[in-house]
Amino acid sequence: MTVTRRETILAGIGLGVAFAAGSQFTRAGWTGPGRFNSFGVVPSGGATDQTEMLQSAIDAAAGSGLPLFLPPGTYSTRRLEMRSGSHLTGVPGQSILHYRGGGGLIGVEQAADIRLDGLVLDGDGRDMGVDGALLAATLVERLQLSNCRFLRSGSGGILVSRCEDVVITSNIVDKAATGIAVTNVSQGAAPALILGNLVRNLFFRKVALSHGNGIAIDADAVVKGNIVENAPAFGILIGPARRDVSITDNRIRNTHIGIGVAAEIAETARLAGNLISNAQNGCIRAMRGPTPIGPDLAVWAGVLA
Repeated sequence: MTVTRRETILAGIGLGVAFAAGSQFTRAGWTGPGRFNSFGVVPSGGATDQTEMLQSAIDAAAGSGLPLFLPPGTYSTRRLEMRSGSHLTGVPGQSILHYRGGGGLIGVEQAADIRLDGLVLDGDGRDMGVDGALLAATLVERLQLSNCRFLRSGSGGILVSRCEDVVITSNIVDKAATGIAVTNVSQGAAPALILGNLVRNLFFRKVALSHGNGIAIDADAVVKGNIVENAPAFGILIGPARRDVSITDNRIRNTHIGIGVAAEIAETARLAGNLISNAQNGCIRAMRGPTPIGPDLAVWAGVLA
């Protein structure tokens, strides 16, 4: 079913409890570093492989407790690993990490207190593997990504799995198989906050189980004020077995399905104030696995006359 009417406000679907998002910005205690240090890092303009220099600087900065500042310019690098206490920052739109290969651009595993802000991660259109991404984080406590650009990934943009205290705000993901994916947040942890991001120009990957989605959530989460454009599958996809899910005030344009919600939680997930246009197979659909079931829930709610 093709929805051709003008943008439709989808309000009040579901009975879930709303979350106060503001407290999540401060819960990790980050108020902004007072000092920055480049640890001798100088951009090469992409001419040479700077992986070793960057990795050494990341490790030194984390050990010292200082943020690592990347001066404006292009840094050509293979996969970089961040360890506990890493804070990587740059000049928004000008501090560019350009991918040379190696299964993803930045990886974080079993770490705490990780922060990225003001960076450009450019994948150069390269394949990073089925589970690869420009940034992949697993088993991280306190992860914050803000004001970054994740561009031209041949795989995923941002993939977060089994992390706690996750805040992803004011980023741009442009051209990826999946824009932002957050899964398996630890039970009892605060809901992940996905706020004010722009995700656009997604594409299918035949080898991936999940592809073409703007924002994919299988975790307790607040997804608010995001824009998703040009997603060949779902604008936002919500998985099963979640208790606390709030999807509010997002704008979704040019998708196959605007919002897909696992049938198990379709009546309890809170969906309100979302604007959806040009959703070819429905604005909001209950999903059983990969298959939509029943009518468009927007129609069921009396929103679409």
